Amino acid sequence: MKKKGLLFILSVGLIFSLQFSPIVNAQQAQPQQAEKSEFTEATRPEENYLARFHALERVEYLMKSNIDKIYMLKIIVTNYKDQGWEKDYEACYNGYKKGMDYYYKRDVIYAQVELEKNRKDIYELYKKIADVYKQRTQALLNECASKILDLSLDERSKSNPDRNKVLFNNTARLRIAYGQYDDGQNMMDDHVYDTAVKHFRVAKSYAILIMENIDPENAKGKYDLDKADNMNRILNQPQTQAK
Repeated sequence: MKKKGLLFILSVGLIFSLQFSPIVNAQQAQPQQAEKSEFTEATRPEENYLARFHALERVEYLMKSNIDKIYMLKIIVTNYKDQGWEKDYEACYNGYKKGMDYYYKRDVIYAQVELEKNRKDIYELYKKIADVYKQRTQALLNECASKILDLSLDERSKSNPDRNKVLFNNTARLRIAYGQYDDGQNMMDDHVYDTAVKHFRVAKSYAILIMENIDPENAKGKYDLDKADNMNRILNQPQTQAK
């Protein structure tokens, strides 16, 4: 009797588990199903075997490319809080998370859809950032050019070997800085905004080196934020970071 009773209890438990598991799975699937329902027959992506094969290849590229750009965005947005880029960054972060949620649930078709959308959001944010970096770099280079001009017009630069060396070295640095600035502008013309930002960072590094070399007293501590950012670092690291 005891064995029969135990078997009866196990059977009932098995029946209940089989009945409720589809309900649980259905509840978990509801948010994504609701998102998919937003697509019409004209916009819904294909979901055949060949489409999945190509989607997987594309997703593997996007998941690496997008996250690398997002890591750099985090540093930029944290350093330059005054620019108000936090909301755009959150959209990029959450978009990537959404795409990867599909990927880990083995839905590569919609993972590709979301990661492609994420790629566009990242692109738009870098476009905004590149414009600001360009203006900042140009302002720094103009300041450097004025300092070097003043140094070259000083008669002591001709007679004093040390001052002449400072003039020569910083003139060479200014040429390199302007070369990097031009490369950044070219990347903007080609719509490769994340690479443009990298060129502007290099240009700023040379400009700051010039300012610190020619006018060390006034330059001391003035460019710490730009220097940290140029090295892809956060100047004032928050105590706790959720992302």
